[in-house]
Amino acid sequence: MTCGDGDDDRGVADVQTLLRDLRSGAVPPTAPVATLAVPLQVVDAEMPVHEVEPLFLDPALLRIGVLDRADLSHIGLITRSRFNAGMAGRLGYGRAVLTRRPARAVADWDPLVVDPASSVVEAALLAMSRPPEARFDDVVVRAEIWSATGTSELVHALAAALADQGMRDRTTGLVNRHNLEHTLESWAREIRGTRRRLAVTLVDVAAFGLLNAIHGLPHGDRVLTTMAQALTRAYPTGCVLGRLGDDEILIAAVLPAVPDERAREVAEDLRRVSLRALDAAPPGFVDGEWPAVRAVAAVSLQGWADVPLLLQEVHRGMRQEKAEPSTRR
Repeated sequence: MTCGDGDDDRGVADVQTLLRDLRSGAVPPTAPVATLAVPLQVVDAEMPVHEVEPLFLDPALLRIGVLDRADLSHIGLITRSRFNAGMAGRLGYGRAVLTRRPARAVADWDPLVVDPASSVVEAALLAMSRPPEARFDDVVVRAEIWSATGTSELVHALAAALADQGMRDRTTGLVNRHNLEHTLESWAREIRGTRRRLAVTLVDVAAFGLLNAIHGLPHGDRVLTTMAQALTRAYPTGCVLGRLGDDEILIAAVLPAVPDERAREVAEDLRRVSLRALDAAPPGFVDGEWPAVRAVAAVSLQGWADVPLLLQEVHRGMRQEKAEPSTRR
């Protein structure tokens, strides 16, 4: 076995390992591949090639599906590049040889076909596990209406999805602590010298450790995910929500130019939004499964925000709230 063969074997093994981890849930999923696919224009397998050729005069048409009426569950694929190569032929006689032959003669009858619910990452891994000469061929999506996408689109979508996942907390889907702190620092720079302020609300799950001990870690994750979804719906789109700690969610917002007293009122209003959103147990949770939450808020000075000090202030407020629970709701 040569070194190159060993690299190929390892690459295939790596792809198979990733696919196994993806299907077991060890690798986070991405969007379904159907969101990238474009419906295929389909022709009959017996259509003469000279009738197929005018279809490719449309520069937007990248590929054509080919169906045999004897077996509609199996599709062939003619890409623009495959068609052009076939019509050129090895010695330049491709058009003369193929023009009266049926479309089936130039179709690829063994394209990679995936289900519409397959994730982008799974489709990309399957595509990249093909032999080198076919690795970047298009991918067909099986559905009531056949569709397809290019492997380059898959790879770009996969890269974007992985980049997004690198910024998000896997459990809640909110931005992770690193990205949250980066956003806060960026906003702090933006408001410097203006009349705007930075406001933050810290939400903490009461007795989260006990909740995990009684109901198990998966239940705790379900609680956090449900809370994240409820808070995302409750706050305006201009707010950023992130997971700051194990059972802590932070909501950040930039406030417009308002007097000090009004700024504190707005911060308090934002705090109450979280309490209202999480007050009642949502559907699917029985008594004892939905925990109480605490929330504290802080707001910066006008035109100046020190992010570490602002976070320190809400954590200090949360510590006081735990020691001496307030009656504010």
